[in-house]
Amino acid sequence: MKGKSNKNISTGLAASAQSPASPGVSPLASVHGFMARLRPTGRGSLLLVVLLLVAIPSLAPLFPRNVTPASAPSDRFSAERAMLHLPIIAREPHPAGSPAQAGVRDYLVQQLSAIGLETEVQQAGRIENVVARLHGSEPTGAIVVLAHYDSVAAGPGAGDNGSGVAALLEIMRALASGPAPRNDVIALFDDSEERGPYAGTRAFVLGHPWMADVRVAISLDTAVRGPISTNETGPNNGWLVQALARAYTGGAWTSASGGGGYDYTPFREAGIQGLALEDNYPFKEQHTAQDIPEIVSAASVQQMGEQTLSITRELGKLDLSNPYAEQETYFSVSGLGLVHYPEAWAVPLAISASVLLVIAFGLALWRGFATWRGLVVALLAILVTSGLAGLGINALWAGVPDLMGWETSSWAEWPEVIPPYGWLVVAAFALLILGLAIVGYKLARHWSARSDYSLVGLALFLIPAIALAIGIPRASYVPVWSVLIGSLCWIAAVAAGRKRMAWSVDMGTVLAALPLVVLFLPFLPGVVMGDGMKSLAILAAAWALLLGVVLPAIDGLLVRTPDAQGLP
Repeated sequence: MKGKSNKNISTGLAASAQSPASPGVSPLASVHGFMARLRPTGRGSLLLVVLLLVAIPSLAPLFPRNVTPASAPSDRFSAERAMLHLPIIAREPHPAGSPAQAGVRDYLVQQLSAIGLETEVQQAGRIENVVARLHGSEPTGAIVVLAHYDSVAAGPGAGDNGSGVAALLEIMRALASGPAPRNDVIALFDDSEERGPYAGTRAFVLGHPWMADVRVAISLDTAVRGPISTNETGPNNGWLVQALARAYTGGAWTSASGGGGYDYTPFREAGIQGLALEDNYPFKEQHTAQDIPEIVSAASVQQMGEQTLSITRELGKLDLSNPYAEQETYFSVSGLGLVHYPEAWAVPLAISASVLLVIAFGLALWRGFATWRGLVVALLAILVTSGLAGLGINALWAGVPDLMGWETSSWAEWPEVIPPYGWLVVAAFALLILGLAIVGYKLARHWSARSDYSLVGLALFLIPAIALAIGIPRASYVPVWSVLIGSLCWIAAVAAGRKRMAWSVDMGTVLAALPLVVLFLPFLPGVVMGDGMKSLAILAAAWALLLGVVLPAIDGLLVRTPDAQGLP
């Protein structure tokens, strides 16, 4: 925008800001008037606050913090009560077939019998599964909740999987303390999971008479420091996902997480509906002598137990005769709960997002919100920044283990662990990339508008949206909905017209960034919580792409605009 046109728009905005508000002024017009009176730095600060207010609750589910005390009512799950079992279960290494494992087996039998459950030990060769049954009032089938109770020989297995065993004991106690569910609930403490593959679970599936009643299975494995993820569901999961949505109590549930290899597998292979719940946090103590009760977070155990109890109670009152429906995609959104829809919608949604983005670009070019030169400069700036971020972090990372004094040779899963001060390294890299992205953005703004930058940044997410919608539809929701909603917001912003250009660009940039802040931002630390330090270079490039959409929203804090209205 140059010369007379800018002057006219500025004059109009100033006059609008100075004119008294009439009683019939709409809230939107009032906000517009307020924004027009702010200097660019003030608007940038305000929009940054908006982004932070959305980002914080979006990230919060990744960091469990609530713990229900032991004084809570008996029908509630209390991590404080569950944690009392852990020092007994994880007193010492207890691999399958060992005397220590026999001691854990006897403890489980004693605890389950004490709460009035029908309890037995299933013998299958050297395998000893502990099974217990809570009888329902009018059963249409049974729900089995399982957790393996053996450890590796190298360590006591407090996290893997004493935490899951302790949670399951508390879940069954809470269920037995409340009203009887309609359906039976079976607790399966399976043996020999660490010896594998899923030997104890397979023994139950193939040889236990209670298996004939099982309609849904829920496996619990590890709650250490991170959030509990729904790592896997059975095929035709629509019925189950709808039950999960009703039972949702908070947490980072998404159909995109997980990669197979869970204790639920033998049930899935037998055609049983179900899901795997697990804390994917890559703790360095796993399968070592350091996997002791002190490393287990009660908040993670609370999230696992509270979620599982809620799901079991919801399933406990349903008709289990046909627990199948069309496959669904699902993800949690703070304030909305569990969003879900048929997985078959992935491609149509990706096509809709593509069409809307093309319309947004066309309108922005037609009405002077964007220019071809500005779009090309923004594209080059974002791609170069993202490439430098990935390559730079990859180069810097090579020297970090020695600098930090990490004994990586002692970690069997390296680099899929989070080492001491690992989060500090991640934060330092994130700040480094933020600085790089700001420099690139400020340079590009000499030849492009912030609307150019925002639109191009949004367009770069269309590529994974289409690819995932075709290849991995359950994981496509992040880029698909980000592009779709962002495009709609830009269409609405451009439609507001040139007379309110500064206001329109403010709204377009911040509203286009919000879906990515809600859906994509939590994905970045979530990957670290699943893969450890393995994917830092890829995450660095992804963080730079996200900043390509976020920085235009806070442009007033970064760039001195040619006039007081902060025009694009």
